[in-house]
Amino acid sequence: MRCRNCGHDNGRNSGKCDNCGFRLEPQTEPMKDQREALRKPLDDGKPVQHAEPPELTPQKRGNAGLLGLLIFLIGAAIAVFIVTNFERSEYEPELRYSGIEAIAEEIPLDSLPIRLGTDIVYVFNSEGTSASPRTNVDLALIPEGTTVSFMGSSSMSIQPVVNFMQQKINSSDFRALAPDSLYAWVDSTETEYTAVSILKPVPSPDVDSIAVQPVDMKLLFTSEWLRCIIEEYNSDIIEPSGGYEFNERAFIRVIDQAQRVIERRNTDGRPVYVTLLFPSESTLGEAISIAESASYFTDSLGYQGFHIKWVNVTD
Repeated sequence: MRCRNCGHDNGRNSGKCDNCGFRLEPQTEPMKDQREALRKPLDDGKPVQHAEPPELTPQKRGNAGLLGLLIFLIGAAIAVFIVTNFERSEYEPELRYSGIEAIAEEIPLDSLPIRLGTDIVYVFNSEGTSASPRTNVDLALIPEGTTVSFMGSSSMSIQPVVNFMQQKINSSDFRALAPDSLYAWVDSTETEYTAVSILKPVPSPDVDSIAVQPVDMKLLFTSEWLRCIIEEYNSDIIEPSGGYEFNERAFIRVIDQAQRVIERRNTDGRPVYVTLLFPSESTLGEAISIAESASYFTDSLGYQGFHIKWVNVTD
C-alpha cells in the first residue's frame, strides 16, 4: 500500500514505511476510527482554578492641574502689574560723529571717477613716475567692460604717461577693461581739464581670428611738418606745418589726401583707426590739445581714435 504520510508505495500493509518510517497498520483503519481521538477532550488531571477578581479601591485625584492654573494666574497678574506701573527703558547709542561727518559718509568714496564718467582713472604724480588708481570699483573683481582712463598734469612729459598707459592696457589683468579717455589738468588747482578719447590696442592679425582688422592711419606732428602714414597702402603724405601746434590748413590737406587713398581701396567697411604720434619732448597738455583739434575732423569722417604714442624725431 501507499503510505498516507509520504505517498511511498511499500507493496505491503504492515510494518514501517520504507521512506518515512511511519507504521502502516493504523493507516489501513477506517477514517472514523482514526479520528475518534479528536472527539475526546484531553484530561491533564489538573483541577480548574478560577481566579478571584481583584478588589477595586477608589483612587485619589491629584491637585497638580489646579496648582498649575493657580501659578499661571499669579504670574499673569504680576506681569500686568509690572507693565502698567513701570516704563520700558530704551537704549540710545552715543553718536560718535557729528551731522557733517555723517553726511560725508554718504558721499561716494571717490568722486573723481564719477565726475569724469569713468570707472577707473589712474592719476599721475607731478613727476610722472607713478600713477595711483582712483575708483569705486573693487580692483580684485573687475567686471567685463569696466572703463579705465588716465590723468596727469599738462606740463608733464608725454613719455611716462603713454608708456604707463600702454603697459596697463596691454597687461593680462586688464583684458576686460575698456579704455576711455586721456585727461590733462589745465590749472594748478586741478579743477579744469581737457580730454581726448583713446582706443584699445589692436590685436595682431591671426589666421584663426575672424576679427576685422582696421585700417591704421598714423599722423605725426612735429614743429616742421605734418606727416600721414598708411603703411598698408604704402602711402606717406607730408605737409609743412609751420610750428609745433595744430595747423588746420595743413591738417585738412593731409586728411583729404589720406581719405582719397583709402576710398580708392576696397576696404569692405573696415574701420579706420587713427594713431597720433608726438615727439618725445612733447608735454601731455600739447599732445591732448592737438588731439582735441584733430578729433573734430577725424570724427566727421567716421574715423575712430585715438591711439597715442611718442617717437624720437630727427628733422
